[in-house]
Amino acid sequence: MLRSRRALHFATLVVVSASVACSRSTPATAPATPAMPAHWKLVSDENFAPADIKPVAARLGAAVGALRNTTYDVDGKTVKLNTLVAANATDADAIMAALGRMKPEEFFIRRGLIIYEFVGPDDAMAEMRDARSLLTEN
Repeated sequence: MLRSRRALHFATLVVVSASVACSRSTPATAPATPAMPAHWKLVSDENFAPADIKPVAARLGAAVGALRNTTYDVDGKTVKLNTLVAANATDADAIMAALGRMKPEEFFIRRGLIIYEFVGPDDAMAEMRDARSLLTEN
């Protein structure tokens, strides 16, 4: 429980710090967010500008080429899906290791250079696990 709250706090800091200047420069291009369960309602979907990605990359200890944050309403709970694109395989490994120190592996997954990270409240863990399983099947 404490580990998931720390991860939620970290992810919130990452998103908030990256959001501050989001509208000031051209966003990097992250891949489209994969389809989530039908009952997940899209609230927002943002690509972050390169300057806004730098603090995130520094916290993760890896180069991040693109970052997308997609927010959903899942039965009244806010769930975020961060899509990070690593600069190379070594950076993807570093991002996975950093996330692994912050949260259980069941809340993030790697697909090549793309890492998907779910962030949400403790009472949305089952929904996030289910959505992660969709990414595993693809």
